[in-house]
This record gives sequence, structure tokens and C-alpha cells, in this order.
Amino acid sequence: MSVRALHAELNAVRALVGDGLAEVTGAAGDPGQFWIRSACARLTALDGVLVEAAGGLATPVIAAAATVVSFGAVALSAALAQAAGLSGIAVLVVVGLVLVTLLGAASRMSRRLRVALGRRRLDRAGTPPLGARPHDASAHVGLIVVPDALLRARVRLVSATLRQAGSRHWTVPELRTAARTDPLRRLAHADLLLCQAIDCLERYLDDLAKEWP
Repeated sequence: MSVRALHAELNAVRALVGDGLAEVTGAAGDPGQFWIRSACARLTALDGVLVEAAGGLATPVIAAAATVVSFGAVALSAALAQAAGLSGIAVLVVVGLVLVTLLGAASRMSRRLRVALGRRRLDRAGTPPLGARPHDASAHVGLIVVPDALLRARVRLVSATLRQAGSRHWTVPELRTAARTDPLRRLAHADLLLCQAIDCLERYLDDLAKEWP
């Protein structure tokens, strides 16, 4: 599956999820109700995960950047420590502290970079046709159709994930291995969030049905 095709499919999933989230927040009689709040939280988090999935960098690029930054930080900190007249052990301590600080900062910066790249790539990819979207003036009916809309989103998400893995790699061991690397790791996480959101909405509708005459 080409990168642009994957990003287009992710946009389609995001559009369906965004419609579902808007429907839930607009139609729910009690937005603070536990199942509604849980579903909205997962749908919101899902969008962020999809954006990060689109913003991944190739492993060689990440490794090269990390090597250059780490080497530069170690060399600079060691030079400054020696210039300050610190002993050999003190220099090692300073270098170790710099590396620990750098690792923490790198994690935050890499996430921001993935989000920025992901948004840019998704904005350029466009969205494939989604077909007719159900609409009803009744709040209860609107909520009832949301799980089906989210299931449509999940079908597209799982299909895109499997195509990204490649039909030659659909055996269980190969899929397990692929799910540990990006973007499949984030796509699998997005699928989990989507399943949880659907489950929350269905539980809410079950509770609501018990209250109807």
C-alpha cells in the first residue's frame, strides 16, 4: 500500500470518527455520563494516534539523527566539564546526566515532530469518498446509528492496516512482529481505542433502552 493511499484511508477513518464524536457530543442528553465520557475520550485519543501513525519517520533516519545528537551532546558536555577542571569521574557523571536529560527531551520532541509531520501529510493526502452519511433529527436515533458508523470506520482501519502489512505477511507470527513497529503499532492501538469507544456507546444505549417505556 502506498504511503499516500494509507494517509487517505486514515483521513477517511478520521472523518467517520469525527462525525461520530460530533453526533455523540451533540445528541447525548448527559455528556458527563460515564459511558459517554469514556467513548468521547477514546475517540479523541484515537484521532491523535492516527495523526502520529502518519508522522512516523524511517528507522535509519531516526537512528542517524539520534546518533548525531547524542555524539554532539556527549562531546560538548565532556569538553565543558574538562574545561571546568573536573576529574575524570565527574566528567563521566556530567555526561551521564546529559544523556538522561537528552533521552527525556528526545521523547517529547519526537512526539511533537510526529504530530507535526502527520498533520502535514494528512492535509496533503485528501479524503476518499465516504458515501451517504445517515442523519436524523431525533437525538436517540442519532446515537443509535453512531456505533454502525464507527464500525464502518473500523472496517476501513483494519483493511488499511492489513494492506500496509502486505498480504504476504498475514500469518499470526508475522502480524505479531509487525504490530511492534510503526506505523502498524499505532494503527493497532487506534483499533483498540475504536473498539473500546464502540463498546462504551453500546453499553450506554443498552442502559438507555432499559429506561424507555
